[in-house]
Amino acid sequence: MGVQILDCTLRDGGYVNNWEFGRHAIASILDKLEAGGVEIVECGFLTSRPRDEDCSLYGGPEAILPLLPQREPRAMFVAMIAMGEKELSPQQLPPCRPGGISGVRLTFRREDAERAFSWAAAILDKGYQVFFQPVGTAFYSDMELLRLVERVNRLRPFAFYMVDTLGSMYPGQVTRQFHLIHENMDPAIRLGFHGHNNLQLAFSNAQVLLGIQAKRQLILDSSVYGMGRGAGNLPTELITRYINQNIQSRYNVSMVMDIYDEYIAPLRREYQWGYSMAYHLAASHACHPNYAAYLINKQTLTMQDMESILRAIPQGQRVEFDKALVRRLYARHQSRQIDDTRAVEELAGLMAGRKLLVLAPGESLRTREAQVLGFIQREHPLVLAVNFADPKFQVEVCFVSSHKRLDIAGARLRELPGVRRVFTSNLAARADPDCLLVDYDRYLNSDPMVADNAGLMLLKLLARCGARQAVLAGFDGFLGRGYYSREATLALNDADALERQRRIGEQLSLLPLELTFLTPSAYEGKGVAL
Repeated sequence: MGVQILDCTLRDGGYVNNWEFGRHAIASILDKLEAGGVEIVECGFLTSRPRDEDCSLYGGPEAILPLLPQREPRAMFVAMIAMGEKELSPQQLPPCRPGGISGVRLTFRREDAERAFSWAAAILDKGYQVFFQPVGTAFYSDMELLRLVERVNRLRPFAFYMVDTLGSMYPGQVTRQFHLIHENMDPAIRLGFHGHNNLQLAFSNAQVLLGIQAKRQLILDSSVYGMGRGAGNLPTELITRYINQNIQSRYNVSMVMDIYDEYIAPLRREYQWGYSMAYHLAASHACHPNYAAYLINKQTLTMQDMESILRAIPQGQRVEFDKALVRRLYARHQSRQIDDTRAVEELAGLMAGRKLLVLAPGESLRTREAQVLGFIQREHPLVLAVNFADPKFQVEVCFVSSHKRLDIAGARLRELPGVRRVFTSNLAARADPDCLLVDYDRYLNSDPMVADNAGLMLLKLLARCGARQAVLAGFDGFLGRGYYSREATLALNDADALERQRRIGEQLSLLPLELTFLTPSAYEGKGVAL
């Protein structure tokens, strides 16, 4: 079986850096890929909404022409039209001309199939080779796929694709789908495979396909260093070297490595892509990675909790991300409404006649430890801690609202039987009879991004218990500071951290409490600094 490599760095990789490669870099990447022997090179997207010349988004093939190598090319240059995302109507496409792109990759969702066949025929009439690429072929039934292949045979495109959109296909599934298509598709039509690396299987799946003995031209999509949306793609440098060593030596892999060194490595320092736990979880449950990313970013759930929520996503809603749906499922998973009157009364009794000192696990608890201990010695407050307990601070109450934090704090709490434990009702199954349970839903905040922030929830609970004032320590904020304990660390990028910090500040200002900050805090404008 013959094989061709299609490099999609400038198109799929553009999801990482918003397609802002720079005009010189685009031309150089195209030149080096062609010089390195890559048979098919994707230049970017064709779209009715192009941007400036430094982006790999083009208003038409004429915008790509000046970027192509000026020598007689050995490679085939193509661009993609993504129906429903980055579209360029075939009516806006000029006839194919020598020296420019000679192929158009047309990708479409299942509901756009009729329009896709119409557009593909129109693009063929303009003289372009068509790569026909349905999104998510892993989710087509055998009969749906066979009906599609039957129509593809009549269309006679250059290539038809298997697209593992969610990176959820194992080698056995890839092999089975290959044979199903191969045995029913016109032998003249190439069969392509576009994999994703959610399960670290893009390279394995490519090797499996290369090992199949069949009279069919195969196209494997790849990108330099696997650069691409989410978990990324099959790395061009890996697959070209593999083919050189195991099939036929025909690629200059050094050219691909030069692209990485000159253009991709600097982007890697600024942007992230590749395997992560979120993408693994998503692929394991055959759902859009944003579902898993949303749950991981909550930083309140164990992996078992996340898997339980992902399993609850209806099959028909897994491929496309629905934020409202996952928000509802998360709330349903966490919610367990209870009457917490007894717990509130008991807490109010503990608080009676005493100042309140609320500790969050910020680094300032360590750097200002003497100040905090001095306050405790002078004022004898009721000390309440959020998600941790340390006897040196004379903590009397520990508030926990998430399974993840309970996993971390649970062992220490068992060593401190004198600490009163207050759990929200979503943790009821893990609470022993000595715990005070309070209603999870009642103490959520109005902002979805920080609705279940434990510090805010505790402050709302204290207000319900009759508090009018509270002194806060360790409420440092997310940026530029560490944590009192390594286990308390949250994994947030700077943009997310800054936004969460801003929103928590807004929620603090809405509380019916007079807040005083004992240690330095990003939220000091929402209260008084001691």
